[in-house]
Amino acid sequence: MTGDKAPMRLGELLILAALWMLFGFMIWYYLSAFHGAPARWLAGQGLSALLGDAFYNIIPNPDKHYLFQVQTRVPFTFPDGSTGPLGFIVNPLVYGYGLPLLFGLIMATDQALRHKLVVLLVGWVAITGVQAWGVFWESLKTMVFSFGGAAQQAVLATGMSESVIALCYQLGALILPALAPVIVWVLGSRTEIERFIRAAPAK
Repeated sequence: MTGDKAPMRLGELLILAALWMLFGFMIWYYLSAFHGAPARWLAGQGLSALLGDAFYNIIPNPDKHYLFQVQTRVPFTFPDGSTGPLGFIVNPLVYGYGLPLLFGLIMATDQALRHKLVVLLVGWVAITGVQAWGVFWESLKTMVFSFGGAAQQAVLATGMSESVIALCYQLGALILPALAPVIVWVLGSRTEIERFIRAAPAK
């Protein structure tokens, strides 16, 4: 029928996804202090359970609220000779960029708005888990490999090995942030993906 809407081609989908992604990155960045709060809480719970009294809390950085400030009770001697509890900064955004990526991909599809919102909600939950994983393991990696001394002993005393920390940190930094949004998008857009596969010319 002449009135039917022509199916979207793959090239059109990619262009629309790129445009939506740029818009999504702006929203994601400016609201990062809010949508990152659950990841901060989850990572804090994990560190508290593992490190016990050696861990204090995770708070938003006073200067840049999208950054996390990990605070411990581990004594540390600073370069100026003063001593105080060890604290350091973790950037959770390096583990959460999959959210605007998913936003761009799902908004470019021809799915119903309600379906898009459901997929985005599922994606936010999954990517929040990825962020919590990344912050947790980066915190342990930083204590063990960057500060050493009492900080390293506080982590290794829990029975955690350096090899496991390095492996899980690399998994959280290199693989999970890119893989999670793609998996959510594929599962939430199977019908459209199958249509693109069927439309691909046979070689």
